[in-house]
Amino acid sequence: MEQYDLVVIGAGPAGTPAAIAAAQFGKKVLLIDKREAPGGECLFEGCIPSKVLENAANRYDEVARANIFHIDETHPQIHWEGVIRDKEEIVRKRSMGAMRQIEALPTLSFRQGNASFVDAHTLEVDGEKIAFEKALIATGAKTAMPPVKGNGIDKVWTNRDVFFQEKLPDEILFVGAGAISCELAQMFNKLGVKTHILERSERILKRVGEEAALSVQQKMIDRGIGIDLNVDLESIMYENYTFVVTLTQNGEHKSVTSTHVLVATGRVANVEDLKLENAGVSYDRHGVEVDVTLKTAQDHIFACGDCIAAPKFAHTASYEAGVVIHNMFAPSPHTVDYDKNSWVLFSDPQVAVCGLDESGAKAKGMEVSVAKYAFMQDARAQLDKSPEGYLKFIINRQTDIIVGVEIVSEDAASLSGAASLIVSNKMTPMDVMGAIYPHPTLAESFGKLAQQLFFQRMMKPSKG
Repeated sequence: MEQYDLVVIGAGPAGTPAAIAAAQFGKKVLLIDKREAPGGECLFEGCIPSKVLENAANRYDEVARANIFHIDETHPQIHWEGVIRDKEEIVRKRSMGAMRQIEALPTLSFRQGNASFVDAHTLEVDGEKIAFEKALIATGAKTAMPPVKGNGIDKVWTNRDVFFQEKLPDEILFVGAGAISCELAQMFNKLGVKTHILERSERILKRVGEEAALSVQQKMIDRGIGIDLNVDLESIMYENYTFVVTLTQNGEHKSVTSTHVLVATGRVANVEDLKLENAGVSYDRHGVEVDVTLKTAQDHIFACGDCIAAPKFAHTASYEAGVVIHNMFAPSPHTVDYDKNSWVLFSDPQVAVCGLDESGAKAKGMEVSVAKYAFMQDARAQLDKSPEGYLKFIINRQTDIIVGVEIVSEDAASLSGAASLIVSNKMTPMDVMGAIYPHPTLAESFGKLAQQLFFQRMMKPSKG
């Protein structure tokens, strides 16, 4: 039986960097994945494909709206098959790059296969038993299908399907209004596809702050995207190449038809085939149970990425992978700190959040103040004719540290790196004001908001 210092199950943004890091420390490592190449869902059906398609849609939309800058935009066209070829080439290059990194490390092996636990120190991969000293579970997550009736539920798209369509559809009905649906609905809308969203909550993007979510929701409505809220699904039927979705909305029964339906109603961990009970590893519907060091109920088995109950982002998974490898092979343990996590919703407008939002800070018992800078007063926003959005600081009143930054803008992603540094380095508004920002850029907003706070404080009458 082959023996390894570390086996890693799952070769996505968590498992691949963890395996590489351990091999760089000289450990004998086996990286296992169901796919024939590393990359995980983020590379093949998630972050990267969606951004390739979104980039093309945004550039097409810029051309279509070029008249606002007095440019003749006559007859713009999108060649969808070319966009799909670009997506496939970028995915191939990135997966091959990861494989070259793996092959360059003599103590790291990659194996395609289905892994399950035999006991706490043995795996079975397609019938072959493999012994290990330590293990990392990084199997990711998949779409959680809603419990609805009908023969159509087996024919709907998920994010695993939509990026492989060689022809641009005429219409798509989205079930769920989270990040995946909202990004894709806006992307397809810009390309002329009729898009409609069904959501059971009272607004879209329920995990995003209300002000930011409503900014995106209003933009969707303005662009002609249909949105039905407070919806309870009853069934999804499919006949004559058409889906018929029946639902109840505010007590009224309705039906909606569409040639295509995409379901994005949450994520569930990929753990059902691992036989975790054989290894004594605890899990529930949220995924593998871990402590703040990402250790499971077994001291030598860890888990990270989307298969645990934590923020589900590729960059967060890679951060967790670093914590895991340190805790496996270094003497003093590290704990995860999600208070400095950051993410970007690539919607229109984009939403970037770094650190804690208002509700998250208050949930931790912090007394916070919120400072806001509206981009409508900003030179760069006026030049770009994109005055919507804002920059927010969430400030701990006791320490004056900026514990969170929220940005809503056409290009919030470009500002998110600076925001991450502010939060990670526990900066105060006065620290932020000390930098000299280039003009005219949206980055100036950080200094202007800090300066705004400075003068507000100076103008307050002193006590006593």
